[in-house]
Amino acid sequence: MISLIILVTVNSALFAQHNFSVEVSGVEPGKGSVFFGLYDKDKGFLDNESQIAIGKVKATENKVVYTFKNLPDGDYAIAVYQDLNNNGKCDRNMIGYPTEGFGFSKNYKPKLSAPNFDEVKIAINQYAKTSIALIVK
Repeated sequence: MISLIILVTVNSALFAQHNFSVEVSGVEPGKGSVFFGLYDKDKGFLDNESQIAIGKVKATENKVVYTFKNLPDGDYAIAVYQDLNNNGKCDRNMIGYPTEGFGFSKNYKPKLSAPNFDEVKIAINQYAKTSIALIVK
């Protein structure tokens, strides 16, 4: 009986699954959708192919929320943008700076370049919630 309890406890710890809610503010209501990209490692961070999960919420109000579900314990980073013209990408100007609202976990504000994974990662080991304010230039 004790072996069974220990096995169940170990299994629960090894395969813990958590939800991670992301609230985005500064959204332009009625214009497109807000896209959420979830990453779990530095390599490929901000490349669409490296996202481990994505979310999309129609921009109906000035705040939107998306919840990533069943995440194992680990470090995660979020990148978001509001696709104002519904073309499925974050539009950029001639020098590569986004022309649509965007943001990162920890409300990181880029200076000359996008953040690296370590600058915006959040440790998830239980239910977590974070807020991101869109950067609009």
